[in-house]
Amino acid sequence: MKQIHYLKQIRGFYFFPIIIFVVFIILLKERTILYLFLFLIVFFRMICFKNKKILYVSVALIVFGLAMWWVKFKHPPEIIRENQLVTIELIPDTIKVDGAVLTFEGKIGERKQPGVVTYILKSEEEKHFIEQNKKSLHLTAKLEPIENLGVRNLNGFDYGKYLENKGNYQRYNLVDIMDLKVNKLSMFDVVTKIKEWRRGCFIHTNQHFKERTRSYLNSLLFGFQNKGDSDYQQTWRDLGVAHLFSLSGMHIYFFLFLFDFVLLSCHLTKENLFKWNILFTLFVMIMTGMGPGMMRAGVLHVVKQCNRKWQFQLSLLDCWSIALFINCLVDPYVLLTVGGQLTYYLTFLIVIIGPIIQKIKQPVLKMVVFNLVLSVMSLPLIWYHFYEWNYLSFVINLVLGSFILSILMPMLLLVFILSFIFTNYQFPLIEICLKYFQILGNNLNEISFSHQVIGKIPLSLIIVLILSQLFLLKEFEKNQFKLNAKILLLCSVTAIMPFYKYLNPNGMLAFVDIGQGDAIFVQLPHHQGNYLLDTGGRLDFKVDDWQKRADKRGADYTLIPFLKSRGVKTLDAVFISHAHEDHFGDLDRVSETFYVRNLFFGPGTAEQPNFRKMLNYSNLEKTNKRVVVSNNEWMKGNIELTCLFPEEKGDGQNNDSLVMMLKIKNKKILLTGDLEKEGEEKLLKDPMIDLEADILKAGHHGSKTSTHPAFLSQVNPEIVIISCGLNNRYQHPSKETVALLEEYEIPFYQTDQQGMLYMTWNSYNKNLSRINRMK
Repeated sequence: MKQIHYLKQIRGFYFFPIIIFVVFIILLKERTILYLFLFLIVFFRMICFKNKKILYVSVALIVFGLAMWWVKFKHPPEIIRENQLVTIELIPDTIKVDGAVLTFEGKIGERKQPGVVTYILKSEEEKHFIEQNKKSLHLTAKLEPIENLGVRNLNGFDYGKYLENKGNYQRYNLVDIMDLKVNKLSMFDVVTKIKEWRRGCFIHTNQHFKERTRSYLNSLLFGFQNKGDSDYQQTWRDLGVAHLFSLSGMHIYFFLFLFDFVLLSCHLTKENLFKWNILFTLFVMIMTGMGPGMMRAGVLHVVKQCNRKWQFQLSLLDCWSIALFINCLVDPYVLLTVGGQLTYYLTFLIVIIGPIIQKIKQPVLKMVVFNLVLSVMSLPLIWYHFYEWNYLSFVINLVLGSFILSILMPMLLLVFILSFIFTNYQFPLIEICLKYFQILGNNLNEISFSHQVIGKIPLSLIIVLILSQLFLLKEFEKNQFKLNAKILLLCSVTAIMPFYKYLNPNGMLAFVDIGQGDAIFVQLPHHQGNYLLDTGGRLDFKVDDWQKRADKRGADYTLIPFLKSRGVKTLDAVFISHAHEDHFGDLDRVSETFYVRNLFFGPGTAEQPNFRKMLNYSNLEKTNKRVVVSNNEWMKGNIELTCLFPEEKGDGQNNDSLVMMLKIKNKKILLTGDLEKEGEEKLLKDPMIDLEADILKAGHHGSKTSTHPAFLSQVNPEIVIISCGLNNRYQHPSKETVALLEEYEIPFYQTDQQGMLYMTWNSYNKNLSRINRMK
C-alpha cells in the first residue's frame, strides 16, 4: 500500500505492534464490538505491510498482553467486608481535606491493593493534624465498601469507572480508626519519600502564600488541583486553555532546561549530565503527581535521551510508541482516561504534523500554522469530552503558552525558593499581578460570542471527523498547502460538526437525577428551545466554620454537565415551582453557566426573602422576570405548557407550588412541584381544571403528605415519576405512597433507583418514546 512521503519520514517499526498491544489489552477489559473492530482494523493494516519482523513483534506483544491479563485475572481484588479491620498505608500527597471530609488514596490490606478512602473528621484538632501531616501514615481501621453507582445522568461522569481504569481502585468509607502511626520507610522506598516532599511543598505554599498565589504555585509547580481553586481553574477551562495549567511536556522541559543549565554551569561532563538528567526527570514526574501528561512527557523524554545517547536510530514515532508502551506497563488503561487520550493524541499529532510544517520557511509563520493546525485537529476529542469550545482559544494558546513558560513559571519558582528565606513575607506584589491576570481571563470570558457549547457529538461522527482531518493532512502534504475541491470538502466536515445540535431532529423531556430535589428539562427538536422547570439545590444545615466545605453544588456534577451535553448555552425559560432551596437553590449556579432569558415563578414565591435574595443575583440582572398564575400558557413547536395553579398569591411554600400541565405530541404530563394534600384538594374543587394526564410527576418527592387517593384517581395516570435522592434523609418516597401506587396498579419510576428518566420525540412520529432510564 502506497504511503505518502511524510508518513515515510515518521513511520517507525514499533508503532503498529504497540498500538495492537494497547488496543488488545483494552479489548480484554472492555470486551465491546467497538474495540474488537478497532483491533481487527489495526491488525489487518499491520499485515498489509508484509513485514515478518513487525508481525512477529505484534504477535509477541499480543501474547504478552494476554499474560498480563491472566495474571490480573488470577489475582482479583481482595473483598473488604463491612466493618472489616484492615491495615492502610496512606499515600501522603493524595490527602485532600474539604471541610470535615477527608479523602486519600492508600494501599489496603495484605495485598496492598489501591483504594480511595473517605473519612468524616471528628474534631477540629483531628483536621489540623491531617492538614499539617507530611508523612506516610500506617492505619489500622474499620472500612465499609462504597457501591459504585455508575452513570446516573445521560452523558454523566462515571467516577467508579474512572477509578477502575486507574488500576482497580475501590472506594471505602473509613468508619473508625483503631491505630495510627507514622510509616517507617526503608531506604529503598524512594518514591514514597518524594511523595512526602511533595506533600510538604503543598503545606508550605498554603502556609506562606495568599490564596491566588498558592493556587497557581500548587498547580503549575506540583500538579495539585484543589476544590477551593475552582474559580481560577474554571476561568481558563472556559477559554479552552486549561491544559496550559495542567502539568505536561511544556512544564517538564522548563524544569529540565533549568536543571541542565545549572549542571552545565558546574562544568559537568555530558556523560554525567545524561545520568543526572534521567534521574531528575523521574524525580520531577513523581514531584508533580505522575498525571497522564507528566508521565507521557517524562517517559518520552527519557526514551528520546536514550535513543540519542546509544544511537538506536528510532524515529520520533517509535519513541512515542515506546513511551506509550512503558506507560501502559504502569497504567494499562491510560488511554481509557480523558487525560491519557488527550496527551497521547496531541503528541501523536505533533509527530505527524512536524514534517509538513517544516516546509514553511518563515519561523513566525511556521509557529502560527503549527499551533493553528494542532488546535483544529485536537477539536474532535475536546468536543467529545467537554462539549464546548472557545473561538479565542487558538490566539490565547499562542500567547499564553509563551507567557507561562517564560514569565509566570520562572516567577513562581523564584518566589517559592525565596519563601524559605523570607519566611514571614507573603509576596503581595505577586498576588496583585495574579489578580489582574485572573481579571484578564474573566474579561475574555465575557466575550460571549466566542464561547460555543457544542453538545455531545455521537462517537461515530467523531471518528469520521478524525479520519477526515488525517486525510486532510495527506492532501496538504501532496498539494503544498494549495486549496482544491477535496481539501475544501474535508475542511467543511470540521466546520459543520459544531452545528450538529441544530441538525438533531430529536426533542427531549428529562427528569434529571440531581439528588433530593427537582429539575425537569425540556428541549425542542433542532435545538429550537431549552426550558428548565426547577434547578435543584441543597438545604444547608448549620455547621461549625471548620466543617464548611468548598462551594461545590450538586448542579456542578449533575444538571450543568447534562445541559452542556445537550448543547445548551441559553435557557429560554426557567420555571421555579416554589421557594424551597431544593427547587431553586442552584439557580445562581445555573445562571453563571447559562444565560437565562426568562424566569417565571408564582406570586407567593416572589415574596419570600430567600428567593428575593436570589433574584438580586448579578447574573440574573438581564433576565426577564415574571410572576405567573393559573391559565398562563406558553406554546412553541409541538409543546404546550399551561399553569393550572395557584390562582392567587400564597405563602411560596409546598402548597403554593406551581402546577403545570405539559403537552408534548399526544401526551399530557402533570407537574406538581411539592404540592401536598391541601393543595391537591383545591385543584379537585375547581371544575374548570382538567387534571387527567398520561404521566404524573408525584408531588413532594413521593412524600406521604402528597398524592392522596382522590387526587390520584382524578389524574388517572398511566405512569408516575418520583424525583428523589438516593438514600435521602427523609426516606422519600414514603411506604404509603408506594403502597398506594401498587394498589392502583400504576407503574412508577424513581430517580433514586433508576437515575435520570427521559423521553424523546421528533417531527416524524406522533408519539413520545417510552421512558428511558439510566439503570
